[in-house]
Amino acid sequence: MRKITALMLVSITVTVGVGALTPKVTNAQLFYPPASDRHSLMVIGQGVVRVPADTADIELVFSSGGSNDQLETQPSSLPQTRRISSPTLLLNYKTAAESLPNKKSLTKATLQPVVNDLVAKGIRADKIQVQINPNSSENNAKILVRLEKPTRDRVQEIVATANKSTSELENLSVKSVDVEYAVNDCQALQSSVYQSAMKDAQSRAQALATAMGVKLDTPSVAEPFYTLFYPSCSSKTGVTLPSFASFLLSPTYNPDAPAEVEMKKDIFVTYTTK
Repeated sequence: MRKITALMLVSITVTVGVGALTPKVTNAQLFYPPASDRHSLMVIGQGVVRVPADTADIELVFSSGGSNDQLETQPSSLPQTRRISSPTLLLNYKTAAESLPNKKSLTKATLQPVVNDLVAKGIRADKIQVQINPNSSENNAKILVRLEKPTRDRVQEIVATANKSTSELENLSVKSVDVEYAVNDCQALQSSVYQSAMKDAQSRAQALATAMGVKLDTPSVAEPFYTLFYPSCSSKTGVTLPSFASFLLSPTYNPDAPAEVEMKKDIFVTYTTK
């Protein structure tokens, strides 16, 4: 048993030792496709394609005024130097909380005037959905609008209509707006952006080859692993996609953003030279 353990340790030591002696250039091959022993040239191709959006999904989040959570979310409203230690103080605190006006729960009927105004602006009723949040503590609701062949002006008109409608209703306001554009033919868009990336790589490589006084041979191409995390065929206004920031931050609606979808792709290309 001891001999087997000793052999395993020797094997691990040899493996680690060989790995430590491996040239650093090997690490570069994690990003670029391997080349032969001939001289090679490595470049990154960056493709960008923007096309008009086929659809726009507009999410309007509404909230109502007044909340029973006021005492919980604002503890500073209670005296900081006093401790609630007697039944009398507990009773008084409870009475104060109960004396706050109850917030009115949002319903589909509450948002019906907004829906009516959107329909009056030419939005088909079957393109509008009303979603009520079942969590009464948050007390908000959504109106989802689907637009075909959207334009920036049309999106602005819908958002302005929702804001105007809520301004005429008591204790109702637009909490946030989110717009997401998309295309119907995602595969065609991806094909275009790959062609754009390859064209960019060829341009970079040719410029370098000319400066080096060499000619380019057939290239090898690899796609970076991180492109798997990129959004593909949709784009939220206010955020240039693909971007890691889009996974960490909620984009703010930008009324000046064009009604289009932008896609980016990176490729790693290795050319042998002659």
